Amino acid sequence: MSQVFVLQEDHRADHCQICGLHIPSEKKERETRRGGTHTRCFVNLKQGLAPIRQLFVGELASRSVCLVVIFYCISFGYYGLWMWFPELFKRAEDGGSPCANVSRLQSDDNQSCYPVKTAVYIEGFVTAASNLPGNIFTILLMDVIGGKALLCCSLLLSSVSVFLIYEVKTKAQSLLISCVFSGVSVVAWNSLDVLGTELYPTQLRSSALGFFTGIGRVAAIMGNIVFGQLVDTNCVIPVLLVSALLLTGGITALRLPRTKQAELT
Repeated sequence: MSQVFVLQEDHRADHCQICGLHIPSEKKERETRRGGTHTRCFVNLKQGLAPIRQLFVGELASRSVCLVVIFYCISFGYYGLWMWFPELFKRAEDGGSPCANVSRLQSDDNQSCYPVKTAVYIEGFVTAASNLPGNIFTILLMDVIGGKALLCCSLLLSSVSVFLIYEVKTKAQSLLISCVFSGVSVVAWNSLDVLGTELYPTQLRSSALGFFTGIGRVAAIMGNIVFGQLVDTNCVIPVLLVSALLLTGGITALRLPRTKQAELT
Protein backbone atom coordinates (compact mmCIF):
# COMPACT_ATOMS: atom_id res chain seq x y z
CA MET A 1 0.00 0.00 0.00
CA SER A 2 1.52 3.27 -1.07
CA GLN A 3 1.81 6.13 1.35
CA VAL A 4 0.58 9.54 0.37
CA PHE A 5 2.66 12.51 1.44
CA VAL A 6 0.97 15.83 1.54
CA LEU A 7 3.14 18.87 0.99
CA GLN A 8 1.85 22.12 2.32
CA GLU A 9 3.69 25.41 1.84
CA ASP A 10 2.94 28.52 3.71
CA HIS A 11 4.60 31.56 2.08
CA ARG A 12 3.62 33.86 4.88
CA ALA A 13 5.46 31.84 7.53
CA ASP A 14 8.42 31.01 5.25
CA HIS A 15 8.34 27.29 6.12
CA CYS A 16 6.99 24.04 4.72
CA GLN A 17 5.36 21.06 6.39
CA ILE A 18 5.56 17.42 5.37
CA CYS A 19 3.05 15.19 7.18
CA GLY A 20 2.93 17.71 10.03
CA LEU A 21 6.75 17.97 10.38
CA HIS A 22 8.19 21.49 10.47
CA ILE A 23 11.06 21.97 7.99
CA PRO A 24 12.76 25.41 7.90
CA SER A 25 13.01 27.09 4.53
CA GLU A 26 16.29 28.19 2.94
CA LYS A 27 15.64 31.80 3.87
CA LYS A 28 15.06 30.85 7.49
CA GLU A 29 18.30 28.87 7.56
CA ARG A 30 20.29 31.84 6.20
CA GLU A 31 18.86 34.11 8.88
CA THR A 32 19.71 31.54 11.54
CA ARG A 33 23.30 31.23 10.31
CA ARG A 34 23.65 35.00 10.16
CA GLY A 35 22.40 35.35 13.71
CA GLY A 36 24.79 32.63 14.86
CA THR A 37 27.72 34.45 13.22
CA HIS A 38 26.86 37.69 14.99
CA THR A 39 26.56 35.84 18.28
CA ARG A 40 29.96 34.21 17.82
CA CYS A 41 31.56 37.56 16.96
CA PHE A 42 30.10 39.10 20.09
CA VAL A 43 31.30 36.20 22.21
CA ASN A 44 34.80 36.40 20.71
CA LEU A 45 34.93 40.16 21.29
CA LYS A 46 33.82 39.70 24.88
CA GLN A 47 36.47 37.04 25.44
CA GLY A 48 39.15 39.25 23.87
CA LEU A 49 38.30 42.18 26.16
CA ALA A 50 38.20 40.01 29.28
CA PRO A 51 41.96 40.38 30.00
CA ILE A 52 41.67 44.17 29.64
CA ARG A 53 38.89 44.24 32.24
CA GLN A 54 41.04 42.20 34.61
CA LEU A 55 43.72 44.92 34.47
CA PHE A 56 41.35 47.25 36.34
CA VAL A 57 40.12 44.84 38.99
CA GLY A 58 41.40 44.52 42.55
CA GLU A 59 45.00 45.40 43.34
CA LEU A 60 45.86 45.69 39.64
CA ALA A 61 43.53 48.67 39.16
CA SER A 62 45.75 51.29 40.81
CA ARG A 63 48.92 50.28 38.95
CA SER A 64 47.00 50.10 35.67
CA VAL A 65 45.67 53.65 36.10
CA CYS A 66 49.19 54.87 36.91
CA LEU A 67 50.63 53.21 33.82
CA VAL A 68 47.90 54.69 31.62
CA VAL A 69 48.86 58.17 32.85
CA ILE A 70 52.59 57.50 32.43
CA PHE A 71 52.28 56.02 28.92
CA TYR A 72 50.08 58.91 27.84
CA CYS A 73 52.38 61.59 29.27
CA ILE A 74 55.64 60.23 27.88
CA SER A 75 54.18 59.37 24.46
CA PHE A 76 52.52 62.77 24.08
CA GLY A 77 55.67 64.60 25.11
CA TYR A 78 58.32 62.47 23.41
CA TYR A 79 56.77 61.99 19.98
CA GLY A 80 55.20 65.45 19.89
CA LEU A 81 58.54 67.12 20.61
CA TRP A 82 60.77 64.72 18.66
CA MET A 83 58.98 65.34 15.37
CA TRP A 84 59.42 69.10 15.68
CA PHE A 85 63.07 69.18 16.71
CA PRO A 86 64.24 70.00 13.12
CA GLU A 87 61.88 72.99 13.04
CA LEU A 88 63.20 74.17 16.40
CA PHE A 89 66.76 73.81 15.10
CA LYS A 90 65.93 75.95 12.07
CA ARG A 91 64.33 78.64 14.22
CA ALA A 92 67.34 78.68 16.52
CA GLU A 93 69.53 79.23 13.47
CA ASP A 94 67.35 82.02 12.06
CA GLY A 95 66.08 83.84 15.11
CA GLY A 96 68.40 82.90 17.94
CA SER A 97 65.72 80.99 19.85
CA PRO A 98 63.67 77.85 19.07
CA CYS A 99 60.50 79.71 20.00
CA ALA A 100 61.27 82.74 17.85
CA ASN A 101 58.59 82.99 15.18
CA VAL A 102 60.78 84.30 12.37
CA SER A 103 59.19 84.99 9.01
CA ARG A 104 61.52 84.77 6.05
CA LEU A 105 61.27 87.18 3.16
CA GLN A 106 59.76 85.51 0.12
CA SER A 107 61.47 86.02 -3.20
CA ASP A 108 59.83 85.90 -6.61
CA ASP A 109 62.80 83.98 -8.02
CA ASN A 110 62.69 80.22 -8.13
CA GLN A 111 64.60 78.81 -5.20
CA SER A 112 66.73 75.76 -5.88
CA CYS A 113 67.06 72.84 -3.48
CA TYR A 114 70.74 72.56 -4.33
CA PRO A 115 73.16 72.41 -2.75
CA VAL A 116 71.45 70.17 -0.22
CA LYS A 117 71.86 71.32 3.38
CA THR A 118 73.06 68.25 5.24
CA ALA A 119 73.23 69.95 8.64
CA VAL A 120 69.70 68.89 9.55
CA TYR A 121 70.54 65.23 8.83
CA ILE A 122 73.74 65.43 10.86
CA GLU A 123 71.85 66.97 13.76
CA GLY A 124 69.19 64.26 13.53
CA PHE A 125 71.86 61.57 13.55
CA VAL A 126 73.60 63.07 16.57
CA THR A 127 70.32 63.35 18.44
CA ALA A 128 69.41 59.74 17.65
CA ALA A 129 72.89 58.52 18.60
CA SER A 130 72.52 60.13 22.01
CA ASN A 131 70.15 57.27 22.88
CA LEU A 132 73.12 54.91 23.14
CA PRO A 133 74.46 56.17 26.49
CA GLY A 134 70.97 55.96 27.95
CA ASN A 135 70.56 52.37 26.78
CA ILE A 136 73.93 51.37 28.25
CA PHE A 137 73.07 53.15 31.50
CA THR A 138 69.79 51.21 31.71
CA ILE A 139 71.48 47.86 31.09
CA LEU A 140 74.02 48.44 33.85
CA LEU A 141 71.70 49.84 36.53
CA MET A 142 68.29 48.25 35.94
CA ASP A 143 68.91 45.39 38.38
CA VAL A 144 70.87 47.59 40.77
CA ILE A 145 68.51 50.56 41.16
CA GLY A 146 65.25 49.08 39.90
CA GLY A 147 62.85 50.08 37.16
CA LYS A 148 60.70 52.34 39.34
CA ALA A 149 63.58 54.57 40.42
CA LEU A 150 64.94 54.80 36.87
CA LEU A 151 61.52 55.67 35.51
CA CYS A 152 60.89 58.44 38.05
CA CYS A 153 64.31 60.02 37.65
CA SER A 154 64.24 59.80 33.86
CA LEU A 155 60.83 61.48 33.56
CA LEU A 156 61.75 64.25 35.99
CA LEU A 157 65.05 64.98 34.21
CA SER A 158 63.28 64.89 30.84
CA SER A 159 60.81 67.46 32.14
CA VAL A 160 63.65 69.75 33.19
CA SER A 161 65.46 69.38 29.85
CA VAL A 162 62.30 70.27 27.91
CA PHE A 163 61.69 73.30 30.12
CA LEU A 164 65.20 74.54 29.29
CA ILE A 165 64.36 74.65 25.57
CA TYR A 166 62.60 77.94 26.22
CA GLU A 167 65.90 79.44 27.39
CA VAL A 168 67.97 78.23 24.42
CA LYS A 169 69.51 81.05 22.39
CA THR A 170 71.90 79.36 19.96
CA LYS A 171 71.77 76.40 17.61
CA ALA A 172 74.50 74.58 19.53
CA GLN A 173 72.52 74.91 22.75
CA SER A 174 69.42 73.58 21.02
CA LEU A 175 71.33 70.54 19.77
CA LEU A 176 72.78 69.94 23.24
CA ILE A 177 69.37 70.09 24.93
CA SER A 178 67.85 67.73 22.35
CA CYS A 179 70.67 65.22 22.94
CA VAL A 180 70.16 65.41 26.68
CA PHE A 181 66.41 64.90 26.26
CA SER A 182 66.95 61.95 23.93
CA GLY A 183 69.51 60.25 26.17
CA VAL A 184 67.47 60.72 29.34
CA SER A 185 64.02 59.87 27.97
CA VAL A 186 65.18 56.54 26.51
CA VAL A 187 65.81 55.38 30.08
CA ALA A 188 62.11 55.93 30.81
CA TRP A 189 61.08 53.90 27.76
CA ASN A 190 63.35 51.02 28.76
CA SER A 191 62.05 51.11 32.32
CA LEU A 192 58.45 51.04 31.09
CA ASP A 193 59.18 47.96 28.99
CA VAL A 194 60.42 46.20 32.12
CA LEU A 195 57.75 47.43 34.53
CA GLY A 196 54.95 46.73 32.08
CA THR A 197 55.69 43.02 32.36
CA GLU A 198 56.84 42.77 35.98
CA LEU A 199 53.71 44.39 37.43
CA TYR A 200 51.29 41.80 36.06
CA PRO A 201 50.86 38.03 36.27
CA THR A 202 51.95 35.87 33.37
CA GLN A 203 48.49 35.45 31.83
CA LEU A 204 47.96 39.23 31.62
CA ARG A 205 51.39 40.54 30.60
CA SER A 206 50.94 40.49 26.84
CA SER A 207 47.45 42.02 27.06
CA ALA A 208 48.69 44.72 29.43
CA LEU A 209 51.63 45.68 27.25
CA GLY A 210 49.45 45.75 24.12
CA PHE A 211 46.80 47.89 25.82
CA PHE A 212 49.28 50.43 27.16
CA THR A 213 51.10 50.57 23.82
CA GLY A 214 47.78 51.46 22.19
CA ILE A 215 47.27 54.26 24.71
CA GLY A 216 50.75 55.51 23.84
CA ARG A 217 50.02 55.54 20.10
CA VAL A 218 46.88 57.63 20.61
CA ALA A 219 48.83 60.05 22.79
CA ALA A 220 51.61 60.28 20.18
CA ILE A 221 49.12 61.26 17.47
CA MET A 222 47.57 63.87 19.75
CA GLY A 223 51.01 65.23 20.62
CA ASN A 224 51.98 65.71 16.98
CA ILE A 225 48.70 67.47 16.20
CA VAL A 226 48.74 69.76 19.23
CA PHE A 227 52.42 70.67 18.83
CA GLY A 228 51.93 71.36 15.12
CA GLN A 229 48.95 73.61 15.76
CA LEU A 230 50.63 75.66 18.48
CA VAL A 231 54.25 75.84 17.32
CA ASP A 232 53.52 78.80 15.02
CA THR A 233 51.02 80.63 17.21
CA ASN A 234 52.75 80.31 20.59
CA CYS A 235 55.70 77.95 20.84
CA VAL A 236 55.95 78.41 24.60
CA ILE A 237 52.64 76.64 25.24
CA PRO A 238 53.50 73.22 23.74
CA VAL A 239 57.00 73.28 25.26
CA LEU A 240 55.65 73.97 28.74
CA LEU A 241 52.83 71.47 28.17
CA VAL A 242 55.30 68.70 27.33
CA SER A 243 57.40 69.61 30.36
CA ALA A 244 54.33 69.53 32.63
CA LEU A 245 53.16 66.17 31.27
CA LEU A 246 56.57 64.58 31.80
CA LEU A 247 56.64 65.96 35.32
CA THR A 248 53.18 64.50 35.92
CA GLY A 249 54.33 61.12 34.64
CA GLY A 250 57.35 61.18 36.95
CA ILE A 251 55.24 62.00 40.01
CA THR A 252 52.70 59.33 39.06
CA ALA A 253 55.47 56.73 38.78
CA LEU A 254 56.14 57.17 42.51
CA ARG A 255 52.86 55.36 43.20
CA LEU A 256 53.93 52.20 41.37
CA PRO A 257 54.95 49.24 43.55
CA ARG A 258 58.61 48.28 43.73
CA THR A 259 59.55 45.27 41.63
CA LYS A 260 63.26 45.14 42.39
CA GLN A 261 64.23 41.58 43.44
CA ALA A 262 60.51 40.72 43.61
CA GLU A 263 59.30 37.25 42.71
CA LEU A 264 57.19 37.26 39.56
CA THR A 265 53.91 35.36 39.37
